[in-house]
Amino acid sequence: MIGELDHPTAALASALAAGGVRTVFRVASRMNAQLAMALAGHQLDSVTARDEQSAAVMAGAYARIGGNLAALTLDHEGGLAAALPGLFEAVRNRTPLLVIASHGPDAGLSLAESSLLKAVGALVADVGRPDQAVKLVTEASRAARACRRPVVLRVRTDNHDGPHRQVPEFDSPSVPLADAAAVKDLAELLMSARRPVFIAGRGAVHAAQTLARLADHAGALLATSVAAHGLYGGDAWNLGVTGVLATPGAADLMAAADVVIGWGCALDDWTTWHGSLIAPEARVAQIDINPAALGAHRRIDLGIAGDAGWTAEVVRQALPQRRIGYRTRLVRQRIAELSRWSDVGYEPVLEQGDRIDPRTLTLVLDAILPAERTSTVEPGAAIGYPVSYLRVPDAQGFCLAPACGLGLASGIGAALARPDRLSVISLDADGVLAATADLETAAGLRARLLIVVYDEDGESDPAVDLPRIAQGYGCDSAVVRRPADLTAVSEWLAGPAERPLLLHAKIARCSWWLTPRDVQVQGEAR
Repeated sequence: MIGELDHPTAALASALAAGGVRTVFRVASRMNAQLAMALAGHQLDSVTARDEQSAAVMAGAYARIGGNLAALTLDHEGGLAAALPGLFEAVRNRTPLLVIASHGPDAGLSLAESSLLKAVGALVADVGRPDQAVKLVTEASRAARACRRPVVLRVRTDNHDGPHRQVPEFDSPSVPLADAAAVKDLAELLMSARRPVFIAGRGAVHAAQTLARLADHAGALLATSVAAHGLYGGDAWNLGVTGVLATPGAADLMAAADVVIGWGCALDDWTTWHGSLIAPEARVAQIDINPAALGAHRRIDLGIAGDAGWTAEVVRQALPQRRIGYRTRLVRQRIAELSRWSDVGYEPVLEQGDRIDPRTLTLVLDAILPAERTSTVEPGAAIGYPVSYLRVPDAQGFCLAPACGLGLASGIGAALARPDRLSVISLDADGVLAATADLETAAGLRARLLIVVYDEDGESDPAVDLPRIAQGYGCDSAVVRRPADLTAVSEWLAGPAERPLLLHAKIARCSWWLTPRDVQVQGEAR
């Protein structure tokens, strides 16, 4: 986009740096190469992905894990459409992202793209001239941070000799604030509760401390959705991940709650274990910045459209006194004993075609790997093992990929955001095969990256040689069938670890979370 159009690349790079951008994600092209040279002159990093979808996902994960604004440049027709999955995920995760995208003279296509972007929740400004994009970068960066969402500058590429139009302004939507009546209702609900539980989702990560203060004041236990895994890891009243992946002890405590409040969290079947973790008589409230999300998945007694942090603080101030609630000595002891899957016994699955039990695999990995790590997980067939058995240091140490096939890109973005931490990416075989080109990107970046492929018996084509594929892209690799095979990880960590390591783990079938809660019994699933 930039060079062929005589776009002032140096000025754009300077504007990006002034706007707080430190890393720009892009695809490989001649035009973007000229921008990359300009970025280097301003000490900005440039990361090249093989396609726009991966570039957008990398940028989103980078911004979410590192807390830094990232930029994404798209320079050919169709690039914006290809990047939409990553942009949609950035909207869902309330992730600030600056996107500079070119588009041609087709007015119908332009209108359709703008409408689609706005429909997924991005802020959009159509720019008549490339030089206006430079002027808008600072304002776009501010808007992305303030609204915690992607801002897209769509630049006309055929009109750089046309008339100067007024630089457009962003129509930044205001954040809804809970009204006084809703605050009063929620405060009264908490005052009536004997066993309240808070579930924090991705929409409440920014408000973690405020929610913790309210929970302490109201006597509530804390839990998270999978997307917010790690948010309250050091809290003595933390139940951990709730829903399908809750431990038996945490699930029992959750199911005994008389008030359940979801903060920035979709109370869907995954998070409530198809409703089995919410007692029929329990009262349910939901707070979300998006009014359309309230009651979208289940019946609620109270829905409040508002920012989670602001709402939690005004509700805390409305409570007359601190309550004990669910925070009793016996409950605390039970949480300490049964809130982690590593404390729950299981009978290893053995003799399944010389395959390792995935729980054993993950527990051994957890012991080998450094505590400072970032765990990226795809929402696929293997999601339960790393979420349940691989510890994370905090909420920034966990990244949930948007979909199968996007875990590698997400993990690369996380690795770049936190180079001080080992980045661990957990996939199933389909996930890595859908994104093999990202292996080349990972190898080229020389990032500290461990890729664990959980390959269940019968799930993948035995003719596909994943280790050889990984080696072809410049990665190290090893096959794991038993705990002793994990010495390959220890040896890799002992070296410079400059080449990503792919573990092709041949695992036995053990997806306990697929069993309905009402039929689970102590034994293999526990």
